[in-house]
Amino acid sequence: MKFFRKFLIKLLVIVFVLVGIFIVIPLVVFHKSVTQPLSDYNETHETMFYQSLDDHLQALIQDDNHDTIEVLVFESFLNRAIQKELSKDNPKFMNPLNEDDVEYRYMMMFSDRVGLKGVWTKMGDNALLVTVGIDVLVTQSVKYQTAMQIDLDIVLNESNQYVLKIDKIKVGKLGLPLKLGANVTSYILDKLQGKSLDEFVLDALPFGQFDSKELAYTVGESELTDYLYKIDPSFSALLKIIYEEALLYMDFSDDGFEISLNMGKFRRLFTDYDEVVFTKLENDADKAVLMADIASNAAMNAALNPFDPRIELDEVKLNQILDYQLQDKVAFEYPFKFKLNLNGVLKEYRFKSSVLFIKMVGSELSLHLKMMLSEKDGVEAFEMQFNLTTTVGMNVDGDMVLTILSSNIGEINLEIETLKSMIDIFDSSLMENDTLVIPKEKLNEMFQGANLSFNDAYVSSNSLYLHFGIE
Repeated sequence: MKFFRKFLIKLLVIVFVLVGIFIVIPLVVFHKSVTQPLSDYNETHETMFYQSLDDHLQALIQDDNHDTIEVLVFESFLNRAIQKELSKDNPKFMNPLNEDDVEYRYMMMFSDRVGLKGVWTKMGDNALLVTVGIDVLVTQSVKYQTAMQIDLDIVLNESNQYVLKIDKIKVGKLGLPLKLGANVTSYILDKLQGKSLDEFVLDALPFGQFDSKELAYTVGESELTDYLYKIDPSFSALLKIIYEEALLYMDFSDDGFEISLNMGKFRRLFTDYDEVVFTKLENDADKAVLMADIASNAAMNAALNPFDPRIELDEVKLNQILDYQLQDKVAFEYPFKFKLNLNGVLKEYRFKSSVLFIKMVGSELSLHLKMMLSEKDGVEAFEMQFNLTTTVGMNVDGDMVLTILSSNIGEINLEIETLKSMIDIFDSSLMENDTLVIPKEKLNEMFQGANLSFNDAYVSSNSLYLHFGIE
């Protein structure tokens, strides 16, 4: 009996120790009570941010001496944005009409027992602290609280890329080795959202690269331009110039994420050409009428000059043909909206372009694309203009060759390499060294396959002259 009693006591001690090791200690170690920054979760912070943005956009549009757009992404605005995204499917969160419901306290619920308090940030000097708060509801009145905190260092590397690297991961009161912490984070994300850490980062940030071994997220010019290319090639090309001219400044501090963009150098010059006024060709029938007129003039010229016939295209006709061939391949329009104040005033701005148009002065042919940033239905605009000046000739293969003399947007002169990267977005076969080559097949396509053999081309007296023979 005595032996049995000792055995039972030892067994109970072992059970208590095991319970302590596997249940009590983890519950104590992983327990952490955190409080969401509830004061951040209101529209005031959005109003402050968008009012500042609107002030800078208005100044850029209305004041020729205002060159810079400056915005500060402060903590409360970022936390409000995160809260709106996480609680978008839970209308009861922080809704006074639902104070008695469990969903009132949590941005998201997973089953009836796990509630996500939220995800919020704290910014520092080149650092970011991310906190994730989770409650496990034992009963309606009893809950187990835990939290995960991730410290990130933010640096600009030698390749001019921003790197967000995880420095520490803490679950509850326990600091975890980074690899284990990443595995725990991935496990929690899988249980909460059915995604691994890699998948979660890729979905949240669809540009840049995440290295799960180094636990570092890297974003630079190439990642951003590739992402913007999917939205609109023009944004991608513009960002390349911004990087090359060092017009963008970004910094993390205790005040928030500072972004400063110098747009003044892009401002349209008073010497830039205005758009050519012409009637658009709406369909193939319209083009056929125009081509018949051109053919008639060419036939008359051939009768007068049988040994050297030529086609003459003035600016209006050339712009009509170019516009119809390109359609909307180059022109763009991108709207963006935001609510300006608590009364729900909606502001809408538009970044858009004209069609690509051609000017001919002296012996030069130039291509132009005007771009405007303006408030919807507003008269005033911040204007930019892409200009490309060339001379025109033919090569021995019958291709038209435009030799590039210069190219610019505002005060920024574009180098050949930069120009090529922009043109390659639309047609990677078009530019060769410092020339644009239009194959003879494309020329014939413009003239509806008339089987013409062009042997000379030049600009004179505001017209393009194409000398031809019949194949």
